[in-house]
Amino acid sequence: MDINITMLGGTSLTLCVRPTDTVGFLKTLIQQKLGYAPESQKLTFVNGQMVTLNDDSRSVMSYGLHSGCQVSLLVTQPATIQVFLRNEKGKVSTYDIKPDVTVDDFKRKVEAREGVPVSQQRLNHQGREMSYGKLADYGVVALSTIDLALRLRGG
Repeated sequence: MDINITMLGGTSLTLCVRPTDTVGFLKTLIQQKLGYAPESQKLTFVNGQMVTLNDDSRSVMSYGLHSGCQVSLLVTQPATIQVFLRNEKGKVSTYDIKPDVTVDDFKRKVEAREGVPVSQQRLNHQGREMSYGKLADYGVVALSTIDLALRLRGG
């Protein structure tokens, strides 16, 4: 079935999906065609009343979508949050980050501000060392404190 995706600016796109495809799959198709990450997409559909397609695991059919439906796409940017970094001397610094920042990107921010090379940093949150992925994967939320330890030199 064909679903028409329309953005506020007037950009529109027609996507072909199966009724059993999930909203998450639809968002992935939108990302492939328009380049917007699924987590930044808000989809709504008017079927007598406005329905927000907010459960990525549900099928498009379960929301009442059918061929020829028009779905509105709003692209949102995640809000900036503040986290704290406590260095090995106990000094605390505040960082403004996006919730989806990766560990590698955060380490580069720390290197730029604290002067500690990325290769020497060990970042820990709630007893877990953060080595890859996103900070959110480690439970980092607004006002979380991340501990910075230095790797030992030598061999």
